[in-house]
Amino acid sequence: MKKRWFVVILTIGLLLCVMPLSALALSSDPITDSDGTIIGWEDLSTDLCSFDLSEEQTPVAVDPGTNAASGPAETDPVEDPVETDPVKGAADANSAKTAAAATTPFVEDLYADDPIPDLYADTTDSADGTGSDQAVCAIGDQTYATLTEAIDDAADGAQIDLLQDIELSTGLEFHSKNLTISGGNTYTLTLEQYGMYAYQSDITFQDLTLTIHAAQHTHEHSAGNTANLITHSSKLHLSHVEFSLTPDQILGSGIFLESDSDLYFEDNTYAEISGFAAEKASGIYAESYSEDGHGIWVTSSSLNVTDCNWNGMTIDPINLTLDNAGVYLTRNGTSGYGGLGCYGVGSIGGTLTMISSTLTTTGNYGGWDGYGIYVGVLDMDAASTLYATDNQGSGVGIGNSREGESHIRGQIYCTGNGTSGIGGGGGFYVHAQHDDHTYEGNVTIEPGAYLYACNNKALAGVLNNWILNIESGATVIADNNEQFGFGNSFDARTTIKSGANVSVNNNLHGIYNYAGGGDLAWATGFFLIEGGANVTANNNTYYGICNTVNERIYGSTDDDGKNLYTPEDDYFTIQGGADVSADGNGLYGIFNAGGVFTIENGANISTCNNGYYGILNNNYGTFTMETGANVSVCNNSSAGIFNTTSGTFTVENGVDLQVEHNKNSGIVNNENATLTLLSGRVRYNTTSTWYGGGLRNYSTATLSDDVQLYNNHAKVGGDDIENGNGATITFGVTGSDWALDGYPDCYHPIDGWYDDYESTRWNAHAEDEAGLHMVLTQPGTYYGSMSLKAAHGPTGSLIVHKQTTGEQLVDDCDAEFTFVLTLDDENINTVNDERYGVRFENGKATFTLKDGESKTIENLPVRMGYTITEQSKGGWLLARVDGDAEGKVPYRATAEIAFVNEKQTATGSLVVTKELAGELDADDADTVFNFMLMLDDNTITTADAEEYGVQFENGIASFSLKGGESITIANLPAGVGYTIAEVRQTGWTLQSVSGADTGVVPKNDTAEIVFTNLKNGTDIPDVPVVPTEPEEPTEPESPKTPETPEEPAEPDAPAQDETPGEEPAQDDTTVPAQPAETPAQDTTKADTLPQTGTTGWLAVVLMSFGFGLLACGWFFTRKQRAAKH
Repeated sequence: MKKRWFVVILTIGLLLCVMPLSALALSSDPITDSDGTIIGWEDLSTDLCSFDLSEEQTPVAVDPGTNAASGPAETDPVEDPVETDPVKGAADANSAKTAAAATTPFVEDLYADDPIPDLYADTTDSADGTGSDQAVCAIGDQTYATLTEAIDDAADGAQIDLLQDIELSTGLEFHSKNLTISGGNTYTLTLEQYGMYAYQSDITFQDLTLTIHAAQHTHEHSAGNTANLITHSSKLHLSHVEFSLTPDQILGSGIFLESDSDLYFEDNTYAEISGFAAEKASGIYAESYSEDGHGIWVTSSSLNVTDCNWNGMTIDPINLTLDNAGVYLTRNGTSGYGGLGCYGVGSIGGTLTMISSTLTTTGNYGGWDGYGIYVGVLDMDAASTLYATDNQGSGVGIGNSREGESHIRGQIYCTGNGTSGIGGGGGFYVHAQHDDHTYEGNVTIEPGAYLYACNNKALAGVLNNWILNIESGATVIADNNEQFGFGNSFDARTTIKSGANVSVNNNLHGIYNYAGGGDLAWATGFFLIEGGANVTANNNTYYGICNTVNERIYGSTDDDGKNLYTPEDDYFTIQGGADVSADGNGLYGIFNAGGVFTIENGANISTCNNGYYGILNNNYGTFTMETGANVSVCNNSSAGIFNTTSGTFTVENGVDLQVEHNKNSGIVNNENATLTLLSGRVRYNTTSTWYGGGLRNYSTATLSDDVQLYNNHAKVGGDDIENGNGATITFGVTGSDWALDGYPDCYHPIDGWYDDYESTRWNAHAEDEAGLHMVLTQPGTYYGSMSLKAAHGPTGSLIVHKQTTGEQLVDDCDAEFTFVLTLDDENINTVNDERYGVRFENGKATFTLKDGESKTIENLPVRMGYTITEQSKGGWLLARVDGDAEGKVPYRATAEIAFVNEKQTATGSLVVTKELAGELDADDADTVFNFMLMLDDNTITTADAEEYGVQFENGIASFSLKGGESITIANLPAGVGYTIAEVRQTGWTLQSVSGADTGVVPKNDTAEIVFTNLKNGTDIPDVPVVPTEPEEPTEPESPKTPETPEEPAEPDAPAQDETPGEEPAQDDTTVPAQPAETPAQDTTKADTLPQTGTTGWLAVVLMSFGFGLLACGWFFTRKQRAAKH
């Protein structure tokens, strides 16, 4: 029953928990909104902005002036109003308002009494602005019948809006005005007969077409011979204008800027200025400026200037800035200079700045001293391009009278400029002038820039008269020009930096470094090619590179007696790491005429395949190749190097110089010249008409031992060296590895210098003795005529024969015998057998022969000592040697040596015995000693010891002996070499060997060899001493026997005097920090095993619990029975 009541109570509790939810769900009160409207489930929304759209909305009235709503906004979209001019826009607005009032019932009609003026009644298409009552323009709401009235009435900063096209014949004047004239992108302003005049004004024309057909302006107090005069700090802006300016008569320039005035073409303006052909007239002319910073700006616009007499633009003291612009200059300079003259005379102006712009100057005139453009300073970014093509003068000229640096980062194309013949500056001209007006151009072609100066007719493709730097990563191409490819003139300074690339190919002249043409007081010029630069000067008509001072008179002096013909101011330097080629030119690869030409350590130079000399140094020129330079002077049609007319030519030690395969001598050192050659290779050069195929010296020449001068050929005499009458030459010894190159000579090694005069040519191979000529000349210094050839004297030969005898098998015919030839000279080394017939290494040569074969060793120096030995071979016995196996190489003869070997069928034996000495013990008799037997015949291999008594593998056998034992190795081939070696035994010393442990197996006999070993004394610690009786170890103390408890001890049991659970006493009074939680004990660990044998308490508990259950059962049973009763 109690269980039932408990279930009932629990059920009631649960019901009480859920009763509130049931009450809410079953509520009879509806959910309403704020006005009492019942809201159903479908009306509940999470949209906080939702509202009832079912009811009609209140109409909204709009204030036409402010567009402000006085009620809820209209939901229909309203189109944006169309912009109009102020007056016409007002009329359109009134019409729109009236229409809106008629069609929109919710908008109050505010315009019922507002009449709409009829502004366009009787309007003509154009007006002249000279007094007609018709309005032609307006300032705000104020209209004007003439533009002049509006200008005069305009306040500072006002805008005059054209209402129609206007054409004026009276011109326009602006006096201290700051205003804008706008055509609203609709109207045209035309000025006929007279242009405009602006004085201390800032005038902007915008959004119109401006046409000026005039040659003068109207202001009476200034020069009238210009169509437009902008003066006294005025500014003229053409903003979004179609501008056309042409003259109606030949009088003056198109636009004249003066007295610190500025001109702006901006906001997509398109300007055409053309036809100002009066004398000294330009399309735009500027002068008389007192301060810097003024100029012309072309921004996001286009400007074309054509057919003007003096320049397209002559803007001497101001700047020109192009920003996202395009400028086109053509057919200007009929009697003047050309396209653009932005000179920068004085200390101001003259800068052309290009930003993402294109400037084209083409077909301009101006004669040889004209320019497509000339600027004081050019500053262009990488996104800009300049085209200067087909101008009569130079394409681009740069130079001013102040210290302004030009920086070129974009692309410049200079092609077809100049006139035929020497005239004009160049395609690209860095100008300098030191007279009444000083101009000095300072230009840097920056990394990534590209200068293309090709096919020009002027003086040079690139002409530098002052300072030109070509930076790493820049590219300059000056090819196919009619005159010079690259000129560095008037003591100018050109530097081609590391990483730059310069091409000067296929011009009349290549690179021309020209000093002396300018003022000697300014003589500081040089041409420098830095390490890492790449320069080509190939296939030019005359020369690849020229360094000269040839305008100075030979031997002349100035007023102070100074020799003017000196090279001290004219330097051409190629630094280490630069790669320069001057190949395939019509005359010379490199021509140094009076200057200082230096090739530094690590530079790589090629002057090959030129039509005359590879290198020409003359007229007091100084030419130096420094240590570490790499220079190739090859395959030139005349001499490789020609040093003449007091020139000084020096090749330092360690230069990798190749002067090879030139057609008219390798090197010519002419009269009054000095040649110092301390390194290099001068080989394979020829001359078909002269002496001295390698070197012709007519002055003073010094050659060191490191110079390789051989295998040259001359038709007349002196294959390698020709020393002229009165000349002095010093030369060293020939190289130990030199050898002749064959036809018409031999391949014999070279051993010295030999006379090779015309009538006594060197000959070591004549068939008869009368034709032989081998006169040796010792190294040294000689004066006067001599002809020499690096060759050889008489030689001798050796022939080695091999013969075999005895009873032989078929395979014996292929037996190879090895020979060693040793010469007395250990310095003889060859890479192959071409010279001698064998290859020598440190004076030794090894070769093999079979029966009946011979080996010829030829071209050996006579009286050279030699020794020939044959290595022993198993089964063969050297029976005899016919001839001298040791001796001297015979003089022009051959020594023959025959080695005769006999096949050995007989055998021999070896007996090896082991003896012991010293104080011996009984155990010593069992000591084993190991031996190794090595035969010279490594073909002997056996499977076992049956044949010889030991087993051989590749001619090697191992065996062991004890004291008193012997072993016999029998049936060995007689005559074979052998070596017996004993392996060292610890505790024993090899005392003696009786008999030959190295020798030859005797024929039909036995060689006995006894190895005696001495036992080492005790003082020789070869073997560790082992005690006969080890010491008795000390008996350790007996460990304390632990007290054995009757029952296993509790884990970590404390001592008897400690209370379980108490902390042990600590020496340190510091109490350690307690852990935050007591870790659970691991009852599985061995040191915490539970104590056994004490489980009686569990039985008591279980029995008590059982009795308790019985008592409880009895109690409830009794209670139920009592209840029933």
